[in-house]
Amino acid sequence: MARPSLSLCMIVKNEEATLGACLDSVAGLVDELVVVDTGSTDGTRELVRSRGGRLLERTFDGDFSDARNAGLEAVTADWILVLDADEALEVSSRAKLGPLLDDAGADAFTLTVRNLAPEGELATYEDLRLTRLFRRHPAYRYEGTIHEQVRPAIERAGGRIRSSELLVLHRGYAQPTAQGESRVARNLALLEAAVARAPAEAYLHYQLGATLKALGRFPEARAALERALELGGPELGPSVLDGLQMKLAQLHTAAGEHAAALRAAEESLRHNAENVISHNLAALAAVGIGDHRRALEHFVAVRRSPATNPAHAAQLDALIAYCRRAAGSCPGDGNCGE
Repeated sequence: MARPSLSLCMIVKNEEATLGACLDSVAGLVDELVVVDTGSTDGTRELVRSRGGRLLERTFDGDFSDARNAGLEAVTADWILVLDADEALEVSSRAKLGPLLDDAGADAFTLTVRNLAPEGELATYEDLRLTRLFRRHPAYRYEGTIHEQVRPAIERAGGRIRSSELLVLHRGYAQPTAQGESRVARNLALLEAAVARAPAEAYLHYQLGATLKALGRFPEARAALERALELGGPELGPSVLDGLQMKLAQLHTAAGEHAAALRAAEESLRHNAENVISHNLAALAAVGIGDHRRALEHFVAVRRSPATNPAHAAQLDALIAYCRRAAGSCPGDGNCGE
């Protein structure tokens, strides 16, 4: 029997610089390419056509879900893979993709999107679990005007979502712009409008808080993040709560509120024990309140993480040695290194 067919479905705007690498990463794996273009003025449309893609031209109305769903309506394949132009399927994942389509017990799969950090950051990447591979189904549609999601619709329809080992590399956060404009400035206007329309949606308040924090508007950011926690709801899953608490920890750290920063950082780690930034925030906060044993535990976790930038190794080793001395846990020879 022929294997189920697969469509790559995308929305794009002025993506000529990155789109080729994205398409190369899934070349030979997808049977159909459906691309919704929301107003490109570079060579994006020509590139899509040269790759045999079906191009849908659509004026962007401020709603990312509408654009996503226009593409889903045009898909004819059995399965849909959603990628952005600044993403690429990691090489080792190519062999893992096909067998997932034969899984009769699954209607969708989560995969890891690895957000690569700008050069010099403590953590070289941050991993998120997102639902990006799913069967073509009329009920499976994106929701939310920005930071749109398809998982809620799949769950409401009774779809079975399983985890996969697929890895997608995302380079967009390493760049300050998106489609030639400031990402955070663009997002702020869309999120403020979305919150005004749906003030009880916790996820929108979370994304608004994250955007305000990126703009340096810390008091407003804290208020939005705390409002998201107050509202709660199923949309605040482990991944969101991890990021939310990490951002609160950063805001508390900036305000010199060590005890509050420690609580938030360790709450983040309860949802994601591998979060390098939260381990580092917890360590710094623990030093701030004089709990050097606790700080040592978190600094060691940072040092051992594969996500930690090697350029920070010497500084981390010095911090570990300091905490060991302060905690009285150096060996008799005075060697306090890890």
